[in-house]
Amino acid sequence: MKSSVNYQEVLTPTIGVACIARQTFVVEYAQKIANRALAVLRESGLSIVGDARLLMDANDAREAGQAFQGQPLDALVLLCASFGDASVAVELASHVDAPICLWAVREPGKVGDRLWLNSLCGANISSHALQRVGHQTTYIYGDPGEEGLLRPLIALARASATARRLRHSRVGLVGQVPTGFYGCQYDELDLAETIGTTVAQIDLAALLANAAHAPQEPVEAVISATAQRSPSLNVLNSTDVQHFGQAYVVLKEAIQAQHLDGLAVRCWPEFPQQFGLMPCATLGKLADDGFMCACETDMHGMVTMLALRWLTNTPPWLADVVALDQEANTVSLWHCGNASSCLAAEDDPITLTPHCNRKVGVAGNFALGAGPATVTRLGVGRQGYRLFFIEGEVLEAPSNRFQGNTAAFRPRSSAHQLLDTIMLNGWEHHIVLTMGHVAPELAALARLWNIEAVALS
Repeated sequence: MKSSVNYQEVLTPTIGVACIARQTFVVEYAQKIANRALAVLRESGLSIVGDARLLMDANDAREAGQAFQGQPLDALVLLCASFGDASVAVELASHVDAPICLWAVREPGKVGDRLWLNSLCGANISSHALQRVGHQTTYIYGDPGEEGLLRPLIALARASATARRLRHSRVGLVGQVPTGFYGCQYDELDLAETIGTTVAQIDLAALLANAAHAPQEPVEAVISATAQRSPSLNVLNSTDVQHFGQAYVVLKEAIQAQHLDGLAVRCWPEFPQQFGLMPCATLGKLADDGFMCACETDMHGMVTMLALRWLTNTPPWLADVVALDQEANTVSLWHCGNASSCLAAEDDPITLTPHCNRKVGVAGNFALGAGPATVTRLGVGRQGYRLFFIEGEVLEAPSNRFQGNTAAFRPRSSAHQLLDTIMLNGWEHHIVLTMGHVAPELAALARLWNIEAVALS
């Protein structure tokens, strides 16, 4: 996959850390465990608030908890360095607005020796109490330094940081949903209540009028930058190329002027009929430069893209499922040419052509590069919001399967099961592909949103 130099840094979650113990257990060993745990957490890449001091009662917890107030925590880790009654955990949690991860450690004593720590029971009693008073909890079990131990915690923290950013996100809706594209419709209040995303309406006719008079200097700049990356732009109709640059300038200006996190764009029929452009490659170029856009005004697709963008720091891709190959155990993903050039195979040319159906410019025409990948969709079923996801890989493609952008996605499970899940459960026709495996983060995100998670494995 080609690299991008224009993306912001990936979100760095901040976690609070507190350590619980009780004098009747082996406090000296508990303190050693707490010190090791804090050191491991600091090496994890997370931003850490807190210390390894052992908190023995609710009064200790109140003092420690007050230090967390005003901190934008994405998770609170409560290390059960030994047993402690649940009042300590409840007091600590009352000072933060974040999910809780209880960390229980292994018993160190020899067979037949006394119970040194009783840490797992301490995590159990605290988990029960915390959930009773309304906190979201998860847990990890093992000693500091064990391979993979922190993976669920890191997934929770990254999901929480993403959910917190989405709670304050705002997306522009350019035009309205095309007739019959019911899967692209959304309820603005349900979206704001469940995810937090709010929507700014942008008049499509006014935007196209502005595009026709976009200032020439930035238009020429984006055309030049794109041609350096994709020399095939130089052989396309010059009017199409001009319209490509004009559309880029006005869409980017709309994002920046209104402080939007992305756009859901009605890309047809007005764009080709009234402006003479299919904006597929325009949306791909915006993605190159860090501005997320979903075509066909797919708002939930846009929110899915934002979540994946902030989880992975790579440009996601909105696509259709268009074919099943049972022998190869793959599904073919395709769209008209909206993929970021960052997703192309490292050595493949990034070709731009006229749109495959409308026969006007400008659309991408290249296969996605190979590598681990996750397919995701935030959607709405009969019971409300739900989140679908499955990990797998994009296979190396000797040539582009269909004109536009394509990817051969092989899921970890059966490709036929993937298609059955989409078709038999009424999922929307767009899915979002991102490079990398983020199923634990997506499962945590669904729990944070309190919606159904449909995970295939």
